[in-house]
Amino acid sequence: MRQALAENLLAICPIIEKGPTNEHILPIFLALLRDESSDVRLNLFKRLEDLNKVIGLENLQQSIVPALKDLSEDKNWRIKLSVVEQYPALAKQLGEAFFTEKLLAICLGWLYDTVYSIRMAAIQNLKELTQLFGSQWAEKNILRKMIELKQETNYLHRLTTLFGMAELAQVITSDAIKKNFIPILQQMSKDKIPNIRMNVAKTIISIREKHMRS
Repeated sequence: MRQALAENLLAICPIIEKGPTNEHILPIFLALLRDESSDVRLNLFKRLEDLNKVIGLENLQQSIVPALKDLSEDKNWRIKLSVVEQYPALAKQLGEAFFTEKLLAICLGWLYDTVYSIRMAAIQNLKELTQLFGSQWAEKNILRKMIELKQETNYLHRLTTLFGMAELAQVITSDAIKKNFIPILQQMSKDKIPNIRMNVAKTIISIREKHMRS
């Protein structure tokens, strides 16, 4: 019952407009944000855009962030995956400055997740955020942290660096690729793990194809 309510509650905001939304919907929304069920809270965020259209999120950010952080650390990896997938849309609604300050660290933390699907979703997430905020934003805020994974002893995390470079090369500038990626690929081409070296080659091919198309 509460899951269904959370899933559909915000959809009526554009219909009833600002006054009734503030009076009737907002108190229920804030109560559901504290619900013990992860699914209930997640369903709210799936329709958050409808609330944003009517009253904006500026005054709700301090309520939204704690709920997002709790969901981002949920023990159920499927819940966590669903949250990852919501972040680009949330970033668009919350704005670059607020998102970068309050929520970006969570996105970067997902690169270290033990679940492969979460790591890959995190990379796609960062790609979409770069498309939203731009190549300079990515250089300033995410590339260094992603590249740090090359130092991890777990080769799966080093692979994440390569997968991330292959994806982000599609949306950052050629200068950023040359400055940030080429030296790292040269280093990683000497990795002791054959699978790493093979994926270095795949990443280089992917980057070359991007250059050839541009």
